[in-house]
Amino acid sequence: MFKGCVELHKLISVIVPVYNVSKYLDECVNSIIMQTYKELEIILIDDGSTDKSGVICDAFKDADSRIIVIHQKNSGSGSAKNTGLKAAKGQYLAFVDGDDYLEPDAFEYMVSHLESNNADVIQCSYKDKFINKSVNNILSPVGEFTTEEYLKLYTTDWTCGLLWDKIYKRKLFNGIYFEVGRVVDDEFFTYQGLMKAKKIVRSTHIVYNYRKRASSVSYLPNNMEKIIIDKLDYITARREKINNSFPSLKNIFNNHYLNMLVWLSTDQFSSDYTLDAIKKFAFQYLKNEGVLNIEAKDLYILIKLLITSNRKLLKKRRSNDGTEKNLKDYYN
Repeated sequence: MFKGCVELHKLISVIVPVYNVSKYLDECVNSIIMQTYKELEIILIDDGSTDKSGVICDAFKDADSRIIVIHQKNSGSGSAKNTGLKAAKGQYLAFVDGDDYLEPDAFEYMVSHLESNNADVIQCSYKDKFINKSVNNILSPVGEFTTEEYLKLYTTDWTCGLLWDKIYKRKLFNGIYFEVGRVVDDEFFTYQGLMKAKKIVRSTHIVYNYRKRASSVSYLPNNMEKIIIDKLDYITARREKINNSFPSLKNIFNNHYLNMLVWLSTDQFSSDYTLDAIKKFAFQYLKNEGVLNIEAKDLYILIKLLITSNRKLLKKRRSNDGTEKNLKDYYN
């Protein structure tokens, strides 16, 4: 258990989107209530749940004055989190999904290190929670990072885009909201606040337990095609915004973008529809950047992607290594 040495009094607004997670909600909310750090505003947004989640939220509100419950018509995770953002009054922001839970010292550790390092954001390590095992995801590299140093990590470490493994100064997200209707809404949101941070800290300390569920929207077959389109849209928007604000990172993010286009074209759930979309974005990139501004090896890969038929590309999709077949046995 972490024992902080900094006197901590700043309020954390903890935003918890809730939708049909009654099986897990007690563990989630209790892990927040029982934090060693007590200066919390816990905002539970019941996004039109059809199970007992809304009733459970109200019971927690009656038992703890720090809890705010907002019931709304089902509008999706992005809308629920936007509702939480509009209600948040804390100096810090944290997000916890309604089926996940925290380590007891998570907020004490994170706020203490934010304060002692005079940082704007802290990212910590986490556990993937399966039915029969846990897998530790330990960050590397760790330490202090400038804005540009951290944004550069986006091209090599996918956890930079995660929402819930971090605590943020609230002011970073003034005027920034989640895109509603996305399956992968976090990736459209997180980097925009991080672009405004002056210092980010990364730590090996584990603070979060991420439950892997077969019924999660991230694993529903009907959403897989939409997830590819969401990824395509957010890597495009992120590249453009970061290149405009940080010209020194342009070459790095351009190369990463081309690699991601190729990677998405090999996704096991790719289809004629997603491949047509990827090719459209690749052609637009070629048109905007111009042939002379693209390295020869990248230009070759880009042209090969554009001229290869969808039928051949679909034959080369990444296999799922049995994951889909074993999903219910593997996930909660």
